[in-house]
Amino acid sequence: MSTTLIDGLKERISSSIAMYESVGIVLPGTNYPDLLQALFGCVKEKPNDRWVYITATRPFDNFMRLFGDMSKYPNVTFIDCISRSSGIVRTDEQCIYIESPTMLEKITMEAGNLLTQTPEGAEKYLILDSLTTLMIYNDPTLVTEFFYQLLNKARSEDVHTISLVVEEGELDKYINKLIYLNDKIIKVRDSFI
Repeated sequence: MSTTLIDGLKERISSSIAMYESVGIVLPGTNYPDLLQALFGCVKEKPNDRWVYITATRPFDNFMRLFGDMSKYPNVTFIDCISRSSGIVRTDEQCIYIESPTMLEKITMEAGNLLTQTPEGAEKYLILDSLTTLMIYNDPTLVTEFFYQLLNKARSEDVHTISLVVEEGELDKYINKLIYLNDKIIKVRDSFI
């Protein structure tokens, strides 16, 4: 399903990630499904590039229900930080399961391992979904340190990053500080970008 908002988001994300190494996206929870559609539109447009999607917000199974056969997206691998902590035990070719979203070091190591498997000449992209959720499961100072390290490592290895913040009321001071570490910020409101 394509809407003006989804198309606008996709265009904005594509142009921003082409110009900047790191992009932060701040959006209300009501626009989260639209953002997912836009992000996967970007993934589909770059089939020769490598995408790693770290999810602490939704289990991989939810993405399979939303997008159907994930083999349509062979260039994306998920790091699912939520399924195992919810008691979901399974294996998938396109997903690495982490026991808990509190295992920040393991998340970083798995993302690094996946990105080293990028074919020569391909661009590398890392999506972090979301800083908001990681703050729920971890001490804010640990998430701050994790995000600094993740961004610095990504920049040193020419990895484009997209980090998400889902707004639910007032933004936490830590999240507000973190999102501005990105080179570009996209703020989404209920019906416009």
